[in-house]
Amino acid sequence: MKRVLLVDFENIQKLDFENIDTTNTEILIFVGRSQSKIPFQLVEKAQAFGERLKWLKIAGDGKNNLDFHLAFEMGRLCERLRNDVELIILSKDSGYDSLIKYVNDFGVHTRRIANPAELADSTKQLPTSNFTSNIVANLNKINNQKRPRTRITLKKHIESLLRDKVNSAEIDLIIEEMFIKGLMTLTNNRLKYNIDSEPKDLPTPQE
Repeated sequence: MKRVLLVDFENIQKLDFENIDTTNTEILIFVGRSQSKIPFQLVEKAQAFGERLKWLKIAGDGKNNLDFHLAFEMGRLCERLRNDVELIILSKDSGYDSLIKYVNDFGVHTRRIANPAELADSTKQLPTSNFTSNIVANLNKINNQKRPRTRITLKKHIESLLRDKVNSAEIDLIIEEMFIKGLMTLTNNRLKYNIDSEPKDLPTPQE
């Protein structure tokens, strides 16, 4: 089955396609109108895909503008490829989830992932940390209105809690694990938490 990966580049900045089977994969990267800087390493790696990878610069600005462009292209793919395709949205934005359910109801295999490592054929280990459950427990005690609302402020919050126990890379693992487990989503660069109940299957923090 053909697989199309639709990347919300406003939402996902770090892309790693080296650890997945791209034989039957087409990649569409949606770039915001104001995003004028693309990392050279990413562009260099993208060239290896040839026509199987396309950059789509959206027209205009505005809230959810990129989301509408992505949804439109998804509709075109459904019409052209019918049931012979799996559509995968790479984004930390849960706002796509209702659209995904709608498309699935028509029999087109569709899902959203927050990290390329979630793909079944990925050889890269999913981001995990022994400190994640500790951070989630802490955030669960904070009033939702007072929780960190950007990735930068969340990193600072985690750093202040764990102090010299972790480095920046470990903090990134904690945040990515929260996104993958659906404990947190990102919309318009604002974090939304889904941690009002005790999380399941999270690692126990080490002393």
